[in-house]
Amino acid sequence: AEYSFVTQVADRGVYSFCMCPGGFVIPAATDKEQLVVNGMSPSNRGTQWSNSGMVVETRPEDVEGDENDPLRMMHFQEQLERACWQQGNMKQTAPAQRMADFVNGRLSYDLPKSSYAPGLISSPLHFWLPRQVSKRLQEGFKKFGKMSHGFLTNEAVMIATETRTSSPVRIVRDRETLQHVRIHGMFPCGEGAGYAGGIVSAGVDGERCAEMCAAYMEV
Repeated sequence: AEYSFVTQVADRGVYSFCMCPGGFVIPAATDKEQLVVNGMSPSNRGTQWSNSGMVVETRPEDVEGDENDPLRMMHFQEQLERACWQQGNMKQTAPAQRMADFVNGRLSYDLPKSSYAPGLISSPLHFWLPRQVSKRLQEGFKKFGKMSHGFLTNEAVMIATETRTSSPVRIVRDRETLQHVRIHGMFPCGEGAGYAGGIVSAGVDGERCAEMCAAYMEV
């Protein structure tokens, strides 16, 4: 049931992320007045649903704000999570839209059943999501629909938003030693430090940092 879809739309990557067969979509907010979703599968992968994050690569030049602000992308993330919370009736009810309706700019008048326990509310994601995100998703879904018959369907539901596929701020480290550029003995690592975007890539980065840390301790 696992799959991977990757394409480029207007010089930005659009790709599937963390596909969870037989799993759930779950609430993952960490503060008030924000809505974040994530996906998971139990070990038996036994539910009737499969879910995957669909990611649009976003760079600092794609968003408004102070170009010299190192937290610029984090502010963008926070704004999007708050907008999602507002669209979800200011609770953990998630705004959602059928996929084909999203691609064609139509409001979904009803929604299929989903694994998201707090519930869904129909919302025009194509209208209120940042334009550079929604347009690339629409074009990406069209490409994926041509690549794989049945991918682009109104039976699929989009649940907003998974905004934490990777850190919006990177803690800078030396490329050779993997240590922080100013604090010796500190090894910024994995998703939280901005060096991974998923379980496997975080594990690989953790292994590299562990090896470099061990070498540092031997000196």
